[in-house]
Order: sequence, then C-alpha cells, then structure tokens
Amino acid sequence: MRRFNILFIILSVIGLLTDMRIQAQPCSWSGAGTWYFYNAPATIPCGSFSVPQSVGSGTYNYFYAYAGVSYTISTCGSSFDTQLSIYDANPAWTYRAGNDDNGPDCGGLQASVTWTATYTGDHLAVVNRYNCQQHDFTGTSAILKIRKDTSPCTTQTTSTWTGSSNSDWFNVCNWTNCVPGTITNAIVPVVATNPIVNTSPAYVNTITVSPGANVTVNAPATLTSTQ
Repeated sequence: MRRFNILFIILSVIGLLTDMRIQAQPCSWSGAGTWYFYNAPATIPCGSFSVPQSVGSGTYNYFYAYAGVSYTISTCGSSFDTQLSIYDANPAWTYRAGNDDNGPDCGGLQASVTWTATYTGDHLAVVNRYNCQQHDFTGTSAILKIRKDTSPCTTQTTSTWTGSSNSDWFNVCNWTNCVPGTITNAIVPVVATNPIVNTSPAYVNTITVSPGANVTVNAPATLTSTQ
C-alpha cells in the first residue's frame, strides 16, 4: 500500500508539472517590436494562417483584434521549444492567454493558442523560448502566424460585410469581424457582392444598409433585428 501511495504521488506531481507547462506562465519581452497586421484587421486571413513571420525570442509583435472574435496564434513549425503570451492594451498591457506545449494548432514543444478577444484594438503576441527565455544566441528565429477563426460573434460588436469570399451571409470570411448575431450591429456597404440569407434564420441587433447595397432573404429563411 505504501508503494502504491508513493507511486500515486509521483504521478500526480508529473501531471501537475505537465499541466503547468501546457498552460505556461505569462512571459515579458525585451528589445524591439514589430507591427504585425497593426491597424489592418481585414488583412488577417480568415480560416487559414497568414504567411509565417520570422521573430526573435523575447520580441513582441503587434496585431489588431476585435472584441468577440476568435483568433489562433501559432509558432508551430519553429525549430525549437517556444512559449507564447498574448496581451491586450486594456488596461495598459494585460495578459490574456498563453501556451507552452501541445496547443490547438500542433502537438509537441511549439506553442499555439486560440482565444476570443475581449477588447478591440492593439494586442501583443510575445514569443519566447521555453521558461520565458528572452535571449537567443543560436541565430535561429521562431516563426509566428495568425488567423481569424470561423466562429460567430460572442460579445457586442460591429461587423461589416465585405463579400470577399461569396454571397453567403453565414460565411464569417465575408465579414470584418464575425457572423452577426442578436448582439451585433451589422453594416452592409456597397461592395461587389451583396449578402444572401438562404437557409438558417439570421439575427442582428441592428442593421445598416447603405444606399445602393441590398440584402436578399430567400424564404423560408428570415432576418430578424432585436431592436
């Protein structure tokens, strides 16, 4: 029985340490930062990753995110053990998410994290070697990539129709933020491709359709405003 208790304690400690590595403590940064999709949210790819950027250990990388939108940041494909910390500027620089190993984009020692932004504005992605190491004397850079995930709005926000993929109202890649819901203010400007609601019922908090633009709702589908 004593041997069993000792083995149980050892396994519990190993499990705790593993969980700590996966969750990771927030890391700080040093040196210069880079503007990565800064103030250009429409350029963050939807559903697929951006072109990987080479980043140094301990550097910070700005990007612009919208509240209520899910994003995935990844260092998968880097040649060494990475750690990832996400901050937003509300208030100051506040830690929001992080990962060390076995994140949503890949298993192993490279970090990745998926989280839903709660703030519209500047964010930081901080890349470190494991255990928050800030300096790299090997001359090897990590890679960093980002995507907007295909998920509906989860907090009150404004989403503008772009029609960049097709005419499907429910395709998140056709919106600047996310597919509108009951808490979302939808804006439909004049663009080449107008939205069409074909099947499921669609909802908005409010909707603003610019002169010259239109929204087609094909029965039995509906479009309902909660205001």
